[in-house]
Amino acid sequence: MGSGLKSAWELAMEKANKMGGDEIPSLSPDEKAEIAEIRKVYEAKFAEVEILVQDKEKKDLDLDRLRRERDRKIEAVYQKAKKK
Repeated sequence: MGSGLKSAWELAMEKANKMGGDEIPSLSPDEKAEIAEIRKVYEAKFAEVEILVQDKEKKDLDLDRLRRERDRKIEAVYQKAKKK
């Protein structure tokens, strides 16, 4: 995804790295594609919730749940890359 947007996890890892934390692993083209696909799928899920869920409170909860789920999946890709 060429938008350049980063997940909360990626931003936190960059901040930790600047403070002397773990390095962010470099990703292979396949891993980058996997993350792009995760983002694409979750953008569709976000849009679906925006359209279908009328109750604002439920919509906010669903969107938050989806964001956390997406970030966990992206984190798993980074953790897999880190173990190489």
